[in-house]
Amino acid sequence: MYNLEAALVYHWHMKTVSEGEILEMADLGGVVRRTMIGFACLVVLILCLSWAAEPDNGRPQAAAADQAYSTLAER
Repeated sequence: MYNLEAALVYHWHMKTVSEGEILEMADLGGVVRRTMIGFACLVVLILCLSWAAEPDNGRPQAAAADQAYSTLAER
């Protein structure tokens, strides 16, 4: 059993990489660029959905709630 455990630990140790190797492999500029592109796509999606949304006058409950909120804000 000890030989099996030693073999597993040795194999796991050979498969792992150090923090320095991970940082060397990671392209920080590429990660930041992909993150910014992802957020930009999310913003465009939200704006498109907002622009395509039906106005409140088609939904009387939403229009009434908006009117009640605006009268409370005026007080």
